[in-house]
Amino acid sequence: MLEKKYILDTPISYRKELGQFFTPPLVASLMAKWVMRGSAKKILDPAFGLGVFYDEIMRINTNRDIQFTGYEIDEHIINFLNYNGNKENLNIINEDYLEADVEKFDVVICNPPYMRFQNFLNRHNILPKIQDKIGKRLTGYSNISSVFLIKAIQELNTNGRLAFIMPFEFFNTGYGKEIKKSLLDKHLLKQIVIFLNEKEIFPDATTTICILLCKNDGNADPIKITSIKNEEEINNLSDIGNFYQYKLTASDLPPDKKWTPIISALYSEQKIPDRFCKVSQYGVFKRGIATGANEFFALTKSKIKEFQIDQNNICKCITKSPQIKKAVFTENDFNMLYNSDKPVYCLNVKNEDKDAVRNYVARGEQKGLHERYLTRNRKPWYKLENRQPAPILFGVFNRGRLKVIRNYSTAINFTCFHSFYPNLFGINNVDKLFAYFLSDRGQEIIRMNKRSYGNNLDKLEPGDLNDCLCPNQDQLDSIKEQHAKEIIEIAKSDEKLAIDMCNKLVDRIVC
Repeated sequence: MLEKKYILDTPISYRKELGQFFTPPLVASLMAKWVMRGSAKKILDPAFGLGVFYDEIMRINTNRDIQFTGYEIDEHIINFLNYNGNKENLNIINEDYLEADVEKFDVVICNPPYMRFQNFLNRHNILPKIQDKIGKRLTGYSNISSVFLIKAIQELNTNGRLAFIMPFEFFNTGYGKEIKKSLLDKHLLKQIVIFLNEKEIFPDATTTICILLCKNDGNADPIKITSIKNEEEINNLSDIGNFYQYKLTASDLPPDKKWTPIISALYSEQKIPDRFCKVSQYGVFKRGIATGANEFFALTKSKIKEFQIDQNNICKCITKSPQIKKAVFTENDFNMLYNSDKPVYCLNVKNEDKDAVRNYVARGEQKGLHERYLTRNRKPWYKLENRQPAPILFGVFNRGRLKVIRNYSTAINFTCFHSFYPNLFGINNVDKLFAYFLSDRGQEIIRMNKRSYGNNLDKLEPGDLNDCLCPNQDQLDSIKEQHAKEIIEIAKSDEKLAIDMCNKLVDRIVC
């Protein structure tokens, strides 16, 4: 009831700005029962919010001789709670937890805010202070939740317990490597809890999440992996520590490897075929061109005519993902978009002496586009990266099937797609690789490297794609080039049939 009233009284824009996502009481109870199994006296919640962890701990704990400390940066939510000092064992500190001195606690329990650390306006001042306090260097591109976690594990007393809700994507990211290393080196990580039907349990979640359970006992115990299906399963749990499907050793979870494929493979019927290799053996995926001002650089036919920009200062460019609706994109498809006045050209200044170019650049500067984050770091600000058209494009964000495109046009692309550039080993395998990427089995294997953001929205970074597994050279050699080309030709008009053909082709070479 308290959460519903707060949400009704507080604009969603405000809650998103502070990364506020509230924990369902059922999950809070599960976490509280685990951390309170010892004789905890000092308890910390670094992101107090509406106090659901305090409420659950007080509900299940018969010994009231505890001191609960909660940090909450949002004065609005503190005023909403209106405790007025009537809870003697609770101390809410209206400060940023990340700037607080490191203390020691028997229990840390938290659902941290979810946002990228670089979105914090004060991050340049905060980051050095945090690094001094915890003795670790942190990347400025960390999710704020990971910074909360790495500070919190420094505050655990010997035999202290920690329960943290975390975005599942941190298992796959570069910034997660240092955290995973800390958890393993200190033998802290005891259990990872994942949710198969997340929307039933976390209806408001904007990212796929998991729970980390840690204990500072120094014991190199196996790491339990738990999958929860629904609320009923949580209701029937008396002790989450005794409910798990798998155990992994620390060596099964190398900190420099992505953990999502390792964990997902435990619950998936899809197994990686023998002798597969990394996609990077055949080439490299790179992100598309980041302009910093797409509305300025993307040009339509009418805009080119209006500003009289000549052909030497523009280039063909896919600027939005919906511009490509089929699995095969041709020069004819591009021309249809151009003639429909879609923004499929890009400003690509080669001759700065042209009056039309100077005038157009000046218009951008009048709007302050040259002072944006990306543009102000370019010399000159309107010069873009030198890129060639890529034969395969991969959608960055996907719902359901992953969007893979065989590109026969001479268009480059913005960051809506990642671009695959084959090397000497891949140049003659482009069509065969495309058939693999389009197949159901290929998509399932690639999806093991995804980053999930909730609402069935998945993201793949170039590094995720480069690390994906695919058939090795011998396996690809068993596919006839003619068959791959036939699939591509059919995909122009009947993608479903093309996928079925890809499935048969891939199944044949991996069985």
